[in-house]
Amino acid sequence: MSFQLGEVDLDKDFGEVIRCLWEAHEEPFQPLYRLYCPTFDEDREASIKESTERFLEWHRHDPQSRWLKVTDTSTGKIVGGAWYKIYSENPFLHEEDEVAYWYPDDSTRDYVTQAIEQMDRPRKEKATNPQVFLNILCTHPDYRRKGIGAMLLEWGLEVAKDKNVEFWLNSTPVGKPLYERYGFEVVERNTLVPRTDHPDDNWKKIEKEMEDVVFWTMYMPRKERN
Repeated sequence: MSFQLGEVDLDKDFGEVIRCLWEAHEEPFQPLYRLYCPTFDEDREASIKESTERFLEWHRHDPQSRWLKVTDTSTGKIVGGAWYKIYSENPFLHEEDEVAYWYPDDSTRDYVTQAIEQMDRPRKEKATNPQVFLNILCTHPDYRRKGIGAMLLEWGLEVAKDKNVEFWLNSTPVGKPLYERYGFEVVERNTLVPRTDHPDDNWKKIEKEMEDVVFWTMYMPRKERN
């Protein structure tokens, strides 16, 4: 079995990459990705379509954005993907506060907006230099432990080395061993704890879905190429 790393063809590949992202985070279930990939009205297919269109729109309007894929050369199936952002300056210099507009305009949106702010806080405080940021990395459940995550990660490490910049990421428990193996340092262990004085049923529902979420902000210092 052999695999090929390449950039995503937006017209041909993007939907398959986002479907791979969904399947990777559903097995085992990783609630952190639900912040950006919610399921609406228990309609999984419509929800995948919505997130595909939204991620594509974000990519087209962000010159820092790069999407990669890993393909099984024997079948043509996309079995892994990564979303990178490559910054030549402080990534938060011109960034406005993000509102989770893709959620309904109720307390659910408030919860997710707070959660994203809490997730971004360590980088806003400490990751203010030019950098490579790994936003998403996923491997299809049927193709784990075959080096696919390493292929996607090594691409970013090479870019960071070529540009002589830092490398930052947020890791779930599933991804943390891979990043530690490559020498990433834990900057901060984080939990999501949005607050409200008046939790309604919508708030309580998503709060339960997101309970016990933990992630690690991790960092690789600059490494100049010899």
